[in-house]
Amino acid sequence: MNRIISALAMLALIAAASAANAQNLKAPTEPGFKAVSALLAIKSPATNACPAQAKMTGWITTNKPGKVSYMIAKKGGGVSGPFQANAVPSAKGAMATFSRNLTIHQAFDAEYRILVADGTGKVLSNWAPLKASCKIKLGG
Repeated sequence: MNRIISALAMLALIAAASAANAQNLKAPTEPGFKAVSALLAIKSPATNACPAQAKMTGWITTNKPGKVSYMIAKKGGGVSGPFQANAVPSAKGAMATFSRNLTIHQAFDAEYRILVADGTGKVLSNWAPLKASCKIKLGG
């Protein structure tokens, strides 16, 4: 009889410990939104005449869909923004894209990059050059 009582007491202790342990378990949480990488491309004007058009295009990869905030930095100069783009599902998480047409009025030789800052750190794109000679001024 004592063995049965001891066995039941042991089972009760194991059940209580298991229940207490189960209460300490937390449900898995979904990771927060974050930028993973960025890429910038600039198509400089194809002519020596100004004003001329250039095109800036950027891609920001994120871990999941959502709005991503970014800025554009000029090497040795200022920063413009913040701007926002919507990241949509892609093969590797999600991707936000943006495109801007730029009107060039004078000779230009600069480099730009995308800056993405979020709660987990910074993501920087490559430096992309923008060059225009503007040897022929057409006015405007």
